[in-house]
Amino acid sequence: MRSSEFNRLHPLTVFVYFLILLCSGAFVIQPVFITLSFCGAACFALKLSGPKLLKKSPLMLFPLLLATAVNTLFNHRGVTVLLKLPSGNSVTLEALVYGLITGFMLCSVMIWFYCFGKLFTSEKLMCLTGKLFPALTVIISMTIRFIPLFVRRFHEVRDAQEQLGFGIKGGSIRQKLKNLSRIFSILLTRSLEESIETADSMKSRGYGIPGRSSFNMFRFKGRDIFFIITALFLGAYIIYGEITGLNEFRCYPRFYFSSLDFWSVMQILAFGILCFIPVAYELLEDMKWKLLLSRT
Repeated sequence: MRSSEFNRLHPLTVFVYFLILLCSGAFVIQPVFITLSFCGAACFALKLSGPKLLKKSPLMLFPLLLATAVNTLFNHRGVTVLLKLPSGNSVTLEALVYGLITGFMLCSVMIWFYCFGKLFTSEKLMCLTGKLFPALTVIISMTIRFIPLFVRRFHEVRDAQEQLGFGIKGGSIRQKLKNLSRIFSILLTRSLEESIETADSMKSRGYGIPGRSSFNMFRFKGRDIFFIITALFLGAYIIYGEITGLNEFRCYPRFYFSSLDFWSVMQILAFGILCFIPVAYELLEDMKWKLLLSRT
């Protein structure tokens, strides 16, 4: 299976795209925008991770249900009353719909950040900010690397201690806690030793010294320039439409949609293109790949 083609873009291109996407429309409370953002994020996440992403989909229900429940139960604005609570407050259709819209917005933002995390690895972070903030970049990179590494080493140490008779699955609670503290002591000692070795290694190689050259595998190409210009143009038009009131939507005190015209439709189209650019890019590269395979 081929790796993601969108992931082959320059780190600056990936960062600028997600920045424009989040600033232009990901946090806009507008049903059409949120639907496009959610669908674009879901399609791109499925393209990156495949069907195994569906196992994590129930986690998306938590912010959706939480936002809907909180807004419906504690916000009583709106003119369409659905029912009366024992406290005498009203549950309105407007509050319910606004809660659903907010929940889907949170879900779409979470999925976009998941995609960003899959694409923006520590190597790309080093490439983008290594020369500007060398010390901070190393700290962030080591932190990102530390969490999965710590979990993997915990399993290794735990299995080794179980073979020596210091497992955490059997015995009394006191014995389990004692063995668990023994495992964490080993993990912390090992982590501190490796952090000192890493610091000495980076210092001996001259990391952070002014004028020191560095190597990275990423090259800024013509497609990156085209991608950034396209994203900037689309993002600028979307933000302009938001400032001028195109596709305005309000829930309170009653539902209000601004009338559609040519420019409002163009704003929706621009945001849809911005959300589905990564998926379209992946599909286009898949078509090229299949075409090349068919010729062999």
